Amino acid sequence: MNCNPAYGQAMALAWKALEGIAPRELAKSSGASLQGDDISLPALGSTILISMTDQMVTVPPELSGGWGLIALHHLMGCRDWKRDDEWMSFEQLKDASPFATAFRQRAVTPLASRFGKAPKELSKVGRPLGGRSLNMGDAAALFHVFPRLRLAAIVWQGDGEVPSGANMLFDKGGAGTLPAEDLAELGICLCHMLISTDR
Repeated sequence: MNCNPAYGQAMALAWKALEGIAPRELAKSSGASLQGDDISLPALGSTILISMTDQMVTVPPELSGGWGLIALHHLMGCRDWKRDDEWMSFEQLKDASPFATAFRQRAVTPLASRFGKAPKELSKVGRPLGGRSLNMGDAAALFHVFPRLRLAAIVWQGDGEVPSGANMLFDKGGAGTLPAEDLAELGICLCHMLISTDR
């Protein structure tokens, strides 16, 4: 589906920021592929298509919300990308404070609620989204949100005395390609996708 029109003004600003930058440069720096002037950007096991000629972003239906806008921001941010595999919690990210409470309530707490009693199910439901098992917590899954941005979802099993826990971590290099507001939306979306795969 095409990008949500509610993001129209922000999309126009994002396109303006990309003016004059060669599609080949954007594709190379972001780890995307190029077909003519169209950029094919992998995203959580799907693909976002970015037409530089028509200034149109086509987002697959499983990626809701502001993914089209975030993809444009990410293309711009990747021009300064440097690999840094250090993991960071959302609260450690630059300018995260205004979004931290919502992120915890809408991304982290639901993960703990859903997977805290059965942590191993996290890897199972994460596989269709390109998730790979990671050696953290009682269970964890690593996701390439974009080729240059990795996110880890981690859960700890609760018992009668200690409640279940969860967290989401971003790789420092990838997190530097996006503002905290965009990273919050991506984490919340990933959480919803993991929970919605539970039928």
